[in-house]
Amino acid sequence: MPHDHKSTFLVSDELLAGAIGTPRQAGGVRGASGTRGNRGGGVNRGTGFTLIELLVVISIIALLVGILLPALGAARRSALSIKSVSNLRQVGIGLAAYTTERKGFYPIHSSSITKIAGVKPRWADYIFPYLNNVEVYRSPNLDERELVELIKPFWHEVSTTNAEAAVRLGSGVPKPVIDSNPAVHGGYGYNFQYLGNARGSVMFNGRESDLITPSETVVVGDTTGSAINGEPGDGGAAAYALDPPLGSARGSGKGSYYEGGGDENAGTYDPEFKYSLRSAPAERNSGQAGFVFADGHGTNLSRAQIDDYDEDGIADNGFWNGMGDANRR
Repeated sequence: MPHDHKSTFLVSDELLAGAIGTPRQAGGVRGASGTRGNRGGGVNRGTGFTLIELLVVISIIALLVGILLPALGAARRSALSIKSVSNLRQVGIGLAAYTTERKGFYPIHSSSITKIAGVKPRWADYIFPYLNNVEVYRSPNLDERELVELIKPFWHEVSTTNAEAAVRLGSGVPKPVIDSNPAVHGGYGYNFQYLGNARGSVMFNGRESDLITPSETVVVGDTTGSAINGEPGDGGAAAYALDPPLGSARGSGKGSYYEGGGDENAGTYDPEFKYSLRSAPAERNSGQAGFVFADGHGTNLSRAQIDDYDEDGIADNGFWNGMGDANRR
């Protein structure tokens, strides 16, 4: 077959036209639909985005983030609130194990023994051998200030002597090497005015058999600590205690909070009252405080709920005194 130089030239020219992106004036290759093929994208935009399209996408993403962030924040707070109640329930298990071995007696809330490295035994140290998990004794909802002011190192971090033995002896044997970053407890206070007070003038251990309404008796809960030094809990003031709304007859003498201070917020109850002396329930769990009760159940309640058993708008100790009686102190 004779060689067609013209055909060769046309094919080469067509390839050249596609390579340099210039359409041919005549002829050319058409697709199956009859439209001119786009070999080099000479006049087509391709797959890029325009500036307007990018701005629209960015605006949509920003809008979605604005919608989702509050929801994610609320979900995180809810999760921490659930974790805090779980902690308190586990503390309740530790207390149950302690009271079982102690013939029903509750621990005292603190001690007056000689400190080691600024530390002495508290209620968390007494039950620690029965619930050997340092994490459950610290609220997950403490803010930056509270993580400094409200926390207390565990006794076992500074001494080799058992906490209760140290109280009996009046001292403990220091550890050869004390950790510079010890495990701590904090944010949870003990209902010491009814269950176990270490103060010398009224020292006692409460007993399970004394409780008529264990399911309505606070044992441990979120605490603010006392504001005797400024802000609640400053300097660790009563950061391990939890006071009822009114001073108890047994635990401190009527009308007594922090070392002899009088009742606050008595009479018509103000749930927003700023206490000066009371180690009050801390509403750090999505606007509520967490509590574990003597029967072992845990829940979140507002300060107004836990401080007003009979719901008459007047502060009472019905959820604190073990009797479910709003008229008993």
